[in-house]
Amino acid sequence: MITSKQNQYVKLVNELHTKKGRAKHKRLVIEGKKFISDCYKLGVKFDILLYDENNESFANDFDVNKCMVSSNLLKSISTLVTPQGVIAVVEQPNAILKKPPSNFLVLDGLQDAGNVGTIIRTALATNFNYIYLIDCVDVFSDKVVNASMTAVFKVNLIKAHRNEFINAYREWNLPLLVADLNGENALHLEQNYDIIGLVIGNEGQGVSNEIKSLANKIITLPMDKNIESLNASVSAGILMYIMKYRMKGE
Repeated sequence: MITSKQNQYVKLVNELHTKKGRAKHKRLVIEGKKFISDCYKLGVKFDILLYDENNESFANDFDVNKCMVSSNLLKSISTLVTPQGVIAVVEQPNAILKKPPSNFLVLDGLQDAGNVGTIIRTALATNFNYIYLIDCVDVFSDKVVNASMTAVFKVNLIKAHRNEFINAYREWNLPLLVADLNGENALHLEQNYDIIGLVIGNEGQGVSNEIKSLANKIITLPMDKNIESLNASVSAGILMYIMKYRMKGE
């Protein structure tokens, strides 16, 4: 049983709780029994499964490298409010910047991890399976991963800098809608597209002018005069459902 904070796996988990550590090792941390089980069934590659003395029977179901860790030590490296006694280190998904074959999402400068994680889950539900992250919060941070659950392993997450994305997009010749407070009513969208993209901007600043200049159309959601804007993940979810079902006639 591992009891020392100096153990290589304990130190690795702590390192992966940082952006620098995740970038260095190309790994991420997942926690919770259901989350870990679901990832295992998906075929996600495990480096190590750490479990406490209360979860030995759970760990026995996994044909991966694994080690028992003292309960208190495992709690100390967990990021969950209520740790479940199991933590795994797995490979990060790796997607390259390329033209999407289906509807896609562009997140321009989003910094709230909860928003990004929620948007990823909704994108999976609406078949926006290519997500371009332009200078966003680290998509493999604990908060994003926990909010998105297994969706981070089921969609294509492509990190890019703004100019890098713009140069690539100009070669794709695909329609792009930008969500903005000053735009056409999104509820009136009816045109069909084989492939279309949606841009959601930074929580405070909105979509950058550089990305906005690429838009075929600027759209907005009608709101009561008593509120100025919606949460980014709520807006993204509503717009993706509108685009999936109204614009494609599904």
